[in-house]
Formats: sequence, C-alpha cells, structure tokens
Amino acid sequence: MSEPKLPLELQAEIRDQWDRADSPVEATRILVSTFLGVDIQVNPSWSRLSTVMSDFHSNTSQCVSSIEECAQTFLTALFVFANSGGKAELTRPRYLELAIGASIPRRNDVLTLSWSCTRERDRFHIIVSPGPMPSRAEMLSLFQAQIPSCYNMQQTPIEPLLSRAIAKASDRSDMAPRTPVVTKPGYDVLPDARTLPQPEDLLLKPPYHLAVYGGGKTMVEVQCSHSLTLEVLADYLKKWCKTNHQDTRRPPAVEVSLHQSSFGFSPSFDRLTMSVEGRNPNFLVSPMIVLSLVEGVLGYKSVSVDGSVWIFRKDVEFKKSGQ
Repeated sequence: MSEPKLPLELQAEIRDQWDRADSPVEATRILVSTFLGVDIQVNPSWSRLSTVMSDFHSNTSQCVSSIEECAQTFLTALFVFANSGGKAELTRPRYLELAIGASIPRRNDVLTLSWSCTRERDRFHIIVSPGPMPSRAEMLSLFQAQIPSCYNMQQTPIEPLLSRAIAKASDRSDMAPRTPVVTKPGYDVLPDARTLPQPEDLLLKPPYHLAVYGGGKTMVEVQCSHSLTLEVLADYLKKWCKTNHQDTRRPPAVEVSLHQSSFGFSPSFDRLTMSVEGRNPNFLVSPMIVLSLVEGVLGYKSVSVDGSVWIFRKDVEFKKSGQ
C-alpha cells in the first residue's frame, strides 16, 4: 500500500533538503557505502513522520531537518562501528537498509531502534515519537551503544533508546534491567549548518548565557541568548519603574527597551537596555535589581565577574507556566 500524497510544502522541503545530491545525509550515505562496499538505502516514512512530529516543530523545514540529522547521525555511528571491528558484520549482506518511521510510544521513549536480517539485507528501523528530537551528541552516543548489540543478539529486537527519558525512567522497577549502558564517544560530530534549526528555536534550549554590563550611572545593558528571559525582565522592570514627575508627560524614570536580534525569522530579542539619559538627573540606573532577578528569581548561576561585567549561565531548561 503506497503512502498518501504528501502536502506540497513537505514535498518542496524534501526536494530542497533531503533529495539534493549534495545533502549532508546523502554525502554521509555515500561515504559509508563506499567504505563498506555495500549499498545503503535510507527510507523515511515521510507521511507518518510529518503527522506525528508536526506539533513539536515550528515548520515543515525543521521536521525534515530533524529526520536528516537523525539519519546522518545513525550513519556516522555505523561508520564508527565498522572502524571499530564491525566491518565484517556490515559487509555480510548484499545491502543495508535504514527505515525511519513514527508512532505514539507506549512509554517515554523518544527514539527506538530495532533490527532484523535476511540473507540479502540487514534492516535497521528507527521509530521517532512525538517530542523534541534528542541532540546530535545524545543520538550518537545511543546509536553507538546499541548498534554492536544488533550482532550479538541475533535478530532479538533492540531495547528502546532513551534520550532525556533515561534519567526519569531509571528508577522504575520495570525499566531498570532494560536501561542501556551508554558509552560516550571520545569526540563530537561537527553539525552541518543546513540541518540546524532556526536561531529562535535553537536558543530555546539550554545552556542559556547572560551578561550584564553596568559600568556607568546612566545605562545598564543586559545581553542574553534566551529571548524570553529578557522579556520577563523587561515586563517586571516596566511594571515597577517610578514615574518622572518633573516631566509633564509623566514618563517612566528609566527607559527600558528590548532590542531585536539580527538573526532568525521570528521576532526575538538578544538585548535589554535601561537608560536615564536625557531624563531627570536625580534618577540614576543601577544593575543591582537585574542581578537580583537573574540570580535569585530566574536561577542563573554566576560564571565570572570582571569589574562592571557580570556573566551568568543556566543549564536547566525554562518552561512557560502551564506547560
């Protein structure tokens, strides 16, 4: 039974990203196939993937990029396995197939991997579940831990690869014996810029970086990689800012401004300024209230202080209330 006809937007993204002769996944496929001397086929089930993943990706392009990154990372792990003594296993069949599908999981798994073989073909099957895709480093670690098991377990389905759910699930009695041991690689894979999400999506994930510059008495500047952090600071400061009563227009004593980022398509901010220039000279501006909010309320951790520059970092992901 053939797949239902894909939406035009998805067809266009597959054509422009996946089907290109110079796409990252095609370049990796050719590299691994040439090294092994075995044909490799990569077959995503685009209709099912787009249906399951649509709620967790801001656009069709990001969905295709995520699948491309997943496939490329798996092929990289396959190449590492071959270089580590597994080449004989991978060159036994006439060809290798990587199928990528999607389904609603029974557990908290983000990715699952299964394996089967015939005389002609070894078939790896990755199932993607609803939710954000693991990072490239997470996927590489998990694939590297599981691919060798395929050839030790003789067609026994591989246990699910757990990404962020590993930590949550490790204390459950029914999961504990089945949690895979993840061995981290001794290197990182450099991503292809064309497969990365757009900046406003990429910067929603930690680590978040924030810097406060407050050397003078008339201006404080906050730079942050997390736009929503700056929006919360701006809303709070505007709410509690005093009024300049010496001006008949009754403006705020401090001008609090958000500044648009120069990158990405959607509106996002990477700077906040607090200024009293040209206002009542009795009002000065200090970074102290910002420092208290950043550290005491938002949970950023101090990294360094250099004179009038404070550097912070936060490694725990922010979620909006109600999510």
